[in-house]
Amino acid sequence: MKKIVFIASLVLCFLKIDAQDMHFTQFYASAQYLNPAFVGTNVCSRVSATYRTQWMGVSNAYRSYLVSFDHYLPSYKLGVGLLFGNDVAGSGELKTTIINPQIAYETSLNRKISLRVGAQPGIGIRSINFNKLVFGDQIARGGNVSTIETPTQSRTYFDASAGILVYSQSFWIGSSFFHLNRPNESLFDLKEARLPVKYSIHGGYKYVINNDKKEPTNQTSVSFVFNYRGQEQFDQVDIGTYYTRYIFNLGLWYRGIPALKAYKPGYSNNDAIAIIVGVQADKYHIGYSYDMTISKLTYATKGAHELTISYQFCEVKKKRRKRLLVPCPKF
Repeated sequence: MKKIVFIASLVLCFLKIDAQDMHFTQFYASAQYLNPAFVGTNVCSRVSATYRTQWMGVSNAYRSYLVSFDHYLPSYKLGVGLLFGNDVAGSGELKTTIINPQIAYETSLNRKISLRVGAQPGIGIRSINFNKLVFGDQIARGGNVSTIETPTQSRTYFDASAGILVYSQSFWIGSSFFHLNRPNESLFDLKEARLPVKYSIHGGYKYVINNDKKEPTNQTSVSFVFNYRGQEQFDQVDIGTYYTRYIFNLGLWYRGIPALKAYKPGYSNNDAIAIIVGVQADKYHIGYSYDMTISKLTYATKGAHELTISYQFCEVKKKRRKRLLVPCPKF
């Protein structure tokens, strides 16, 4: 009876796996992943890359990668782009791969405020290496035998997302919705695992302290930003500030909702405090962040590291356009 209960528990846990999308601390450096309405907001064509390793204290925890490209077509007021991402988690190498073509339309509401709407008709691929997993029937039969389970190695599905963004020279606010068609990502043909809709509300305000155009090294500003996101029963908010002086950026973030929501008694919704440093030099933007876990997982996880880099294919000073640009940090 104990063996039967044990095997049944393992099978049920495997059939019902609730997972969330990969997330990034420097989400404005990965703006195409945050909201497709950001596609083409830069003055020049741009390619960006992000690497994140999370919970180094846990064996084979999480590793996430993003590569994106975007370009603006001024004649059509369109931004076009392509986003590729990959996330690897756990000993079974559970992988999520996304391939997302993107398009965004830009228009002016008045002389000071602009509107952008974006669409993302993408493809998702969910896969796992079953050779690295041990199933209940293998344990019951003494181990070192083949399993009778017949899951597929991967599943490919269509994934639709959209977003909207309103901004001026000093503020921006947007919202995005992912997995609108709730695709089935189950690795079992006879089972369904619908990907829950992910939503995000994000924005900020940039306050210019010194805008000395004659001496760029004196230019300073402070940006106050937030990003609220949720997926099924889980939600969190990132809130923080960036200080920018000339080419250098320094940011401090808090992630969680401690006073308003706790998923279980005794477990407050505190996740992490993050420190972000960045450099904007000519065509390159580079950023690094470290997440210090402040929940009860502090000693087990050892935080997260994240590195971002982007390259634009022209010099902004030589590429003048009569466009209102989103003022959020882009390193």
